[in-house]
Amino acid sequence: MAVPFRPILALTLAAALLAAPPSTETHTFREWIAGQEAGGSVRKLTRGPEGVRIESREWTRLERMGVPIVQDLSETALKRPDGSITFTFRVSLSQEPLEGQASWSPAAPGKLQLAYRNLPSRTVDLPPGTVLWPGDVDDLLKAAAADRRPIHVKSFNVSTQQPSALDLEPVGPDPLPGYPGAVRFRGKASEGPMAQDMEMWISPQEGDLKSVGSFAGIVMVSQREDLPAQPATKGDKAFFEPTLKALPPHPFLPWVREVAVRWEGKGTLDLPADAQQRPQGGNRFLLSRAAPLTGAELAEPPVKGAPAEEDRPFLAATPLAQFGDPVFDGLLKRLDPPPGATRAELVKRVTAFVYDWIRDKDYTVGFASAQEVARNPRGDCTEHGVLEVALLRRLGVPARGVVGWVAMGDGMGLHFWVEARIGARWFPVDPTFDMVPASAFRLKLGTTDLADLGAVGWENAASTFQDGTWVPEAPWADAVRVQGDTAFGQGLALRAEGASWTWRGGRLALDGRHRVTAAPRPGPAIPVRLLQGRGGRRGWFGSGSLWADAGAGEWLLVERVTEAEAFRLLDGLEVRR
Repeated sequence: MAVPFRPILALTLAAALLAAPPSTETHTFREWIAGQEAGGSVRKLTRGPEGVRIESREWTRLERMGVPIVQDLSETALKRPDGSITFTFRVSLSQEPLEGQASWSPAAPGKLQLAYRNLPSRTVDLPPGTVLWPGDVDDLLKAAAADRRPIHVKSFNVSTQQPSALDLEPVGPDPLPGYPGAVRFRGKASEGPMAQDMEMWISPQEGDLKSVGSFAGIVMVSQREDLPAQPATKGDKAFFEPTLKALPPHPFLPWVREVAVRWEGKGTLDLPADAQQRPQGGNRFLLSRAAPLTGAELAEPPVKGAPAEEDRPFLAATPLAQFGDPVFDGLLKRLDPPPGATRAELVKRVTAFVYDWIRDKDYTVGFASAQEVARNPRGDCTEHGVLEVALLRRLGVPARGVVGWVAMGDGMGLHFWVEARIGARWFPVDPTFDMVPASAFRLKLGTTDLADLGAVGWENAASTFQDGTWVPEAPWADAVRVQGDTAFGQGLALRAEGASWTWRGGRLALDGRHRVTAAPRPGPAIPVRLLQGRGGRRGWFGSGSLWADAGAGEWLLVERVTEAEAFRLLDGLEVRR
């Protein structure tokens, strides 16, 4: 699963978003995530003939599966004598940075002109009362500490285009080493839709000194480098644990057409409702696979010419999906869409193409843009998703990203998939697993047009299910049973002539030793060759595993088989639905 944006993580702690450099030249902060030192930030203020310049940089380095994930954000803000402000920024979430600039004028205080590299400028409406210049925010913090009064500050992060706020009440004097006048504040900090508890230590002379907050239950600390270091506690495993939840196993999980699930945890969840996710009351939801496309849906052509207003945001090039980049010309030649292809045909073709294009299914990539993935085919669900959105938009199919959680194997995890507008509905597909339509057991938290970095919403997705878990209700895997050479599931029967099935401890096996599960087809990086049984059933075989074609774009994985056993299975396998 993908890592949440590091810039958002840091900025929710208000280390750089809502606090400007003090009056001294440079201040350096150290940052800890889940008890390990994982980054820092530097802020520098200079005054010159052109105005006041604030330069900031923050970085994070985490390890996942033994591989470092490094993310970096740099920003320069210049306030000129006439009061106008310009920003330049560079956000590195993967190998290729996203760069842009913005400008603000006191003549239009509610507007920010923003432009990413290679994209046209657009106007961003600032929330009323937004304090945009970081130096003004710092003055407000110092004054609040001096007067011991509440802090209510609205700000805006130019790099991620997210409104933010601090709402803090003074707790009282709380000196820190070297800062006897420090005042502690407690309250809430928000970044976009996400709010969290926050404590801050602020000096009337020096400004912000330290902040302590949490992200998905994980404590994060940002503090001046001259303060005593935080004690080391858990390792990096703790950072990723909240993004994974265990599930009772089900051998046919990707094929399940419908499942009722129950939330067991804190609070009442208000999730978006659609045909695939229907609230049942009492924190229960009925999750369904999308109904097949029919009739006019199957015949609908892609958009040609000027799009309808409702489609415009979902056909636009964005920082994460710059499909006008020349690299997409070569990618489309490989895709080779047939002339006159419908939206449905393009969606199916693009989903399979993206699954095959990203040969390196690398779950340690931070968050690469579609243009980077087009050049460097590696990544996890986010890279599959942004590339599919970019390709579909280039071909005239309105598309958007979806953020949520998906059930695969024996667990649930943070996930990113895609919806394409076909007919009157948004049709879900999952290029990470080559699923058209996407599997049923997934919890949708929200959608994104990928218009800006903050629109993706990873931070909200990671924290939503922190204090609980989802439980599939009966029959779930209880519907699986075996009888001789046939295994049964909900609306499914698998017969393997001459073999016997066993069903024990949530594991389905043939002849007691070949584990059998529904699975995506093998990706291009897996060395396999195509086999075909006497009855015409195909299968991919390699490394002691067989992926047998079960029809309807679905595959049955049989492990620990020889080539001779694979041929016998293809000869005798029957799939009935």
